[in-house]
Amino acid sequence: MVLLVEKISHFLKNPSRMENHHHNSEALLASSLQGFRSDVSKILNKVLPIPEPGTELEFHFLSLAWIQKCLDVIPLIHRAFATLVVEIDHPMNRWGKSQVEDYLDYSLNLLELLNSVTSGVSHLSHAKLCISHGLSLIEKNPHSLALEDLKEIQPYDLGREFKVEVKMITENEESSCCGKDVIIRRSLWILWSISLWVFGVLLSGICSSVKPYMELRKSAGLFDDSLIRGWDTILANEIAENCGVSKEVKEINEVATSLKAAVANGEVDGFAIELRRRLEGLEGLLQTIGKKTNDLFSEVLAERGKFLYSLQHTRK
Repeated sequence: MVLLVEKISHFLKNPSRMENHHHNSEALLASSLQGFRSDVSKILNKVLPIPEPGTELEFHFLSLAWIQKCLDVIPLIHRAFATLVVEIDHPMNRWGKSQVEDYLDYSLNLLELLNSVTSGVSHLSHAKLCISHGLSLIEKNPHSLALEDLKEIQPYDLGREFKVEVKMITENEESSCCGKDVIIRRSLWILWSISLWVFGVLLSGICSSVKPYMELRKSAGLFDDSLIRGWDTILANEIAENCGVSKEVKEINEVATSLKAAVANGEVDGFAIELRRRLEGLEGLLQTIGKKTNDLFSEVLAERGKFLYSLQHTRK
């Protein structure tokens, strides 16, 4: 998230909307916030499009192939937020205490959620290795006793409660803040809401559990913002119906169960080939999610460090 450089406009390419950044009227500020919401909506629709009517039966939202795309949303909405900060001419060194605290809380929770994603990916990677090992033994000796290593992928409990306190701006706070501070707080709330939704989807799909999504859903106010209400309606139902188990994990478990049943008859070739193919597909997805998670963690950590450094030097 690029927030710290006063002349950030050199890095952004949207001159038509930035011409009026020096104006301070409420109408223009409201227009800037609406423009930010419009940008976020376009990002969501481009990165995470809802399928056209008639394709629902062929499309799976609760699929790691789709879920991994959710991570692409975060840096894009951060960029849109940076554009807003420049447009209203309100760099960090002019923010009020509440805005600074909101951003620091947001970035810290983002880092913690990214660590949780990494932990969930590690669990899936370990489960995949165990199944691959059992499969290799069976392929070498169809009558071996390697079935114990061919366990289904189990749900993963991250051992934490996903309860994040999102600070909503109150009417009293809004009346005591300057117009630009209000815009910053409202836009930060949008970042909170969308990010919690993204990580709820990610963590439920990776951990095969409804817990992360439902708890983060409550933290974000049930995702009632119109920007993500459509996705939330679909995902909440699908996650609940499938107990959070992704399409890929469900299919691997089904093939593994069929393979174990086929071992008794010595007819394992077809199921073994299919299981191997699906495990390779899962490995590719986990590598993609892992890389995106690491890249985003590094980016957020670096920007948080710059923010703190700049804050220290501008508030002396």
